[in-house]
Amino acid sequence: SESDVSGASLAAWWRRRQEHSSKPGLPSKELTARLSQELEAYATDLLPRPQHVAQKDEFLKRLQQHLAEVIDGAEVSPFGSVVNGFWTPSSDVDICVRVPGASTRNAQIQVLRQISAELSKAKTHHVEPRFGAQVPILHWAPLRPGMVSCDISVNNVLAVVNSRLVGHYVRQDERLRTLGLCVKAWAAARGINDRSRGTISSFTLVLMLIHFLQRRDPPALPSLQDLAFSQNEKPRFVNGVDCRYCTDHKRIQQELSSLRGSRPPNQENVGELLMEFFRFFGHEYRHGIIRIRDTRSLLPPVDETGCYLVVDNPFEVGKDVANIDASQ
Repeated sequence: SESDVSGASLAAWWRRRQEHSSKPGLPSKELTARLSQELEAYATDLLPRPQHVAQKDEFLKRLQQHLAEVIDGAEVSPFGSVVNGFWTPSSDVDICVRVPGASTRNAQIQVLRQISAELSKAKTHHVEPRFGAQVPILHWAPLRPGMVSCDISVNNVLAVVNSRLVGHYVRQDERLRTLGLCVKAWAAARGINDRSRGTISSFTLVLMLIHFLQRRDPPALPSLQDLAFSQNEKPRFVNGVDCRYCTDHKRIQQELSSLRGSRPPNQENVGELLMEFFRFFGHEYRHGIIRIRDTRSLLPPVDETGCYLVVDNPFEVGKDVANIDASQ
């Protein structure tokens, strides 16, 4: 009957579709070029305009002035997207308040209570304490849209250094910023960009991108930490952790040249890179710790077959920054 023919045709179409999806081919140059244009336009639209940057800078200046009057020695240090190059006008501003002597969790919460009491006087924002979080914070949010909101922590100094490290990677290759903004938007749209719910944080996504770009052929990025160690740069300790990484642009370019040998520089467009990023983590990656530095001299070798989407902290080696809930 006609319905049987239609059913058979549909079944045949579905088999062809499955065979095609199980053997993904390489996208055409025209397709990736068009995709690149869309990704770059999208990322450009997300970036802050001069007035947004001015508003953010004024906010940080006033906060510094106010907290310095209330807490002896308080110093405001922004971190996260506002430092690493991925900040957009809709993003919260992450702030570390450095306070001498507040080294324990309880001491930091006491400082946050002190800050909360002061910030509660402002009629433009409301304060939401989140002291049960892994890192205790105050969320200070505006009562009307269009104003800066922020998350405030105390002496979270390694997060500041991590943000600066990522910022240096972004300065080496603008493609990283475009990819990061677009992958973050993709993850947020699918409800998998919320660490508090056991899904992937923005920091984790960026580290995955750096790891991926370091392993392109030829590499698009080197390891800034490995380069600092190989050049015997002076250690830089923060909270007892060696946080050195290379910031010398000339040395970084020399390292990239050495890594690629006789091959030309990596010139893949962001469309190609995005598709290969999804291919890598969707098809090729099966297990193993995702790192952006060589940790073999710091940790004994371990069996990584049980490690899935474990993303190593660049400075606190052996600490998983992803903490993904597999049930999600």
